[in-house]
Amino acid sequence: MEAVDIEKLNRDNFKSMMNALSMPGKVEKISSLFESSFLAIANTLLYSEVSFYYKGKEEFELIKAITNPKDEKANKADYIFCDELNEHLFNKGKIGTSKNPEFSATFIFKCKDFNGLKIKLTGPGIDGVKEVELPIDESFVDSFNEKNSYYPLGNEVFFLNENSEIIAISRTTKMEVI
Repeated sequence: MEAVDIEKLNRDNFKSMMNALSMPGKVEKISSLFESSFLAIANTLLYSEVSFYYKGKEEFELIKAITNPKDEKANKADYIFCDELNEHLFNKGKIGTSKNPEFSATFIFKCKDFNGLKIKLTGPGIDGVKEVELPIDESFVDSFNEKNSYYPLGNEVFFLNENSEIIAISRTTKMEVI
């Protein structure tokens, strides 16, 4: 069995996630933990003072044992993990308050690939306009733009594909269907 430096893995994955978030639409690579990039992201983000909700089939028990986060309902969770895009869950996620915008949910959705709807992204971290494809539909675009229309309130969304690549869309990003 090969030894894994989990702290270094977490630092590297956190850097990749922040790079993706600071430049919406940019593809970054995630290093796997326990043969899963999804669990690697969970291990990077979760710790004893945050809560999470998970809907899917990944084995979260080991990550829960390592990180000791609070299991919570979707409408109260800090991090929401899902094996597929789930607009119903997205609409349930908290967006923070004017006094505490950081008390919002971050979403991590697994997807096969990034093929899908052609989207134009604008906002901080984007030089003018960036065109990308995302595995979403027009209804999700409308929900995202509505939930993030009162900055600093809103949500960040990460899409993780089967090649361990992520794309992030921050709460400051505006999406428009092309």
